[in-house]
Amino acid sequence: MLASEGAVPVGSAWAFEFTWDGLRALAYLTPDRVRLVNATERLITHTYPELAAMAGIAERHGPLLLDGKIVALDQLRRPSSALLRQRSSNPAPSETLRASVPVQFYLADVLYLDGRPTVDLPYHRRRELLGELDLTGSGAVLPPYFLDTDGQTVLHAAQRHGLPGVVAKRLDSTYQGGRRSKAWVETVPRHTQRVVVGGWQPRPGEPETVEALLVGVPVAAGLRYLGRITVGLDARATRALAPRLTGLARADPPFTEPPPEADARGARWLMPSLVGEISYRRQEDDGLPRHAGWLGLVTDAHPASVRGPLAPDGEPVPPDGPGRSVESVDQAASSELASLDEAVRLAQAEVRALRAQISPHFVYNALTTIASYVRTDPPRARELLLAFAEYTRYSFRSGAEHTTLGAELANADRYLGLEGARFGERLQVKRDVDDGLDDVPVPFLAVQPLVENAVRHGIEGTPRGGTVTISARRQGELCVLTVSDDGLGVDPARLTPALTDVRDRLRSAPGPAAAMEVAAGPDSGTTVTLRLPLDPGRLDR
Repeated sequence: MLASEGAVPVGSAWAFEFTWDGLRALAYLTPDRVRLVNATERLITHTYPELAAMAGIAERHGPLLLDGKIVALDQLRRPSSALLRQRSSNPAPSETLRASVPVQFYLADVLYLDGRPTVDLPYHRRRELLGELDLTGSGAVLPPYFLDTDGQTVLHAAQRHGLPGVVAKRLDSTYQGGRRSKAWVETVPRHTQRVVVGGWQPRPGEPETVEALLVGVPVAAGLRYLGRITVGLDARATRALAPRLTGLARADPPFTEPPPEADARGARWLMPSLVGEISYRRQEDDGLPRHAGWLGLVTDAHPASVRGPLAPDGEPVPPDGPGRSVESVDQAASSELASLDEAVRLAQAEVRALRAQISPHFVYNALTTIASYVRTDPPRARELLLAFAEYTRYSFRSGAEHTTLGAELANADRYLGLEGARFGERLQVKRDVDDGLDDVPVPFLAVQPLVENAVRHGIEGTPRGGTVTISARRQGELCVLTVSDDGLGVDPARLTPALTDVRDRLRSAPGPAAAMEVAAGPDSGTTVTLRLPLDPGRLDR
């Protein structure tokens, strides 16, 4: 599936991801094999042998088909197309090259998982499935994505950290293989640069028609070659160029270093007197523009007025201008690296916290359900909307670390009421709680994720539906809480992130230790048991 180019969309129907420089590829994973295929369906597995470790994902989750990008990171941990070219040009990379330019696989989508295709699922669900994969030691990375965030904010963050742009994806979009869809919108700001034309190539069979321009920028030693431009040379542009080329021919290239042989083949060289303007997406590490296109001639400009990405002496301009020492540039790079690492760490922590609080999958479905009742049953819509407001108010309350079992169960009841409106008779609920347990202290949002797990991973995937049972019993000095379903069952060895989060927070809570146990079997449902100390003094409520 390909993204359309356009402005950053607005509204809550979109999620946003960073654009990463890399090689788009599909990864076919089985426990004993990895196959990597590029956009032209060419097998490229042997070019990136370290990614064979992704077979470990299939060992843990079954056969998968993943969409993503192969990337090579620079010193600031940003994907670098220049570094990746070093790997892509070596089908059989040496151990030295693999060590100096390692690659990773940045996940973007999942098309097949656990024995069934996922392309018809909405994007937000496919993204959640990616988040549930165990990627340990695989060389695969799941980059962050952003919900309920202004897209321009994400774009500005990308620009601050030297990333090309952002991709917006509709939360309800299915995966449309091989198609360019408006459900995915890529925004990559373009920059402009004046250049000097040093040569041109004719179109095959049309010797007087310009197919490509060879351009550069002035430096102290002469004209530095920037690249071959073909984009933007339509009929109107070539008509404007044709009369200006007359009388400028010369026998040899005007550049300080000859262009690559592939660029120079059949070229007609010019005196460096014509100035034009190009646009490009980003500048490579060596100063060359990437994805450049011709904008047109600048007829009133002299070549000496052109300023390029290099300083007059031919050395790269330091980030804050000439005069800085190599040491200060290295320190700035180290500082930027530390800042970027910290920013990514904080963003990941925030995403984990938001996912622990409330699922975008649930929010989307709840609001869709409420909207469906507005015309058919307005009183029911108002009732559900009030329940949703109470649910979100509780889930997003600030500064909450612990609460009571009674408050948690009340919020779980709100959640089940909203899901019951969606599933109808497919979702049945049983509740059996001993009296006097409302004040038992528990970590904030320890119960609701267990209930959501029962609905999503036990009931939602079964056509017949099922029953969620919540019980709480006093056993000595403990409160034993169980949340069970009679649905599909989950592997206790592979807990969902929500259950893992609850287990970790129970372990880290102050006072006597609480415990969580998970029992499940194929098609026999899942039971999660929490053993909570009754002593209300163990937490400062």
